[in-house]
Amino acid sequence: MSIKEIGFIGLGRMGWNMVARILSAKTIRVHVWDRDAEKVNEMAGKGALVALNREHLVRQLKTHPRVVWMMLPAGEATEETFQGLLALLEKDDIIIDGANSNWQDSVRRYQEASRQGIHMLDVGVSGGIIAAESGYPMMVGGEEAVYGYCLPIFESVGLPGGIGLVGDGGSGHYVKMVHNAIEYGMMQAIGEGFDLLRNGSKKDLDVKKVAHIWNHGTVVSSFLMEMVERALKADSTLAGVAPWVEDSGEGRWCVHDAISNGVPFVSNTYALNARFQSRETDSFALKLLACLRKEFGGHGVKSDYTSNA
Repeated sequence: MSIKEIGFIGLGRMGWNMVARILSAKTIRVHVWDRDAEKVNEMAGKGALVALNREHLVRQLKTHPRVVWMMLPAGEATEETFQGLLALLEKDDIIIDGANSNWQDSVRRYQEASRQGIHMLDVGVSGGIIAAESGYPMMVGGEEAVYGYCLPIFESVGLPGGIGLVGDGGSGHYVKMVHNAIEYGMMQAIGEGFDLLRNGSKKDLDVKKVAHIWNHGTVVSSFLMEMVERALKADSTLAGVAPWVEDSGEGRWCVHDAISNGVPFVSNTYALNARFQSRETDSFALKLLACLRKEFGGHGVKSDYTSNA
């Protein structure tokens, strides 16, 4: 049976762009709901079908099994919506969670849903706001048959070659957690390298030009290095940016898991601690990390409190 429609809850930075990609593929109808009615109405202008609330969204889905994708902040918002959907859906229906949820919460939710005969897929979504154009890499956890049924959805929103079932329930978010912790380490290494370029023995280097060169065939050329070039092109001094780097949870969860299993996790654990340190010190490296998070994820940066003192 080919999937014909999906319910989608959450039109934030990621959800909005993902729905837009599904609609542009013109193969699957999308029913949307968000607490922000203005966003819902705007998406209706792009071809989405409007739901007035969560209950209305589920009622509108006529094909079985029904599929509802949650794209909400991890934690309370996802949990409340998940519990609400359990009360509305029926046997063989499918819940997809695309948030950066704690993988242990995802395992619990998978088990809760299974007890009611409801299926669940946990999807680690990468690519940030940049993937709105290229497509989203997605790491999926759950049953193979359920994944196969939902694959057309993933193909409509995902990056070709970057979609796959990685394991059972909870595996998608576990793999995304490790991905994000590695990202911490890579960002830290890049930030420290550019700090040395700026404050080492050669203090008159053109760091914008260095970033541009490094993005053309060097070993360190990468998606992150492209974001470095973009940030430095805007302002090579990063004046006005505070060296305050948030952590969204995955790095901490990864460190806990590594300690629990006796797995060395040195570089990425240090990178997490450097983010804690960023809230107490001044550093060009940490300013660049803050800018990187803004470039690929749309996360806000704090103004430089030292320059405003």
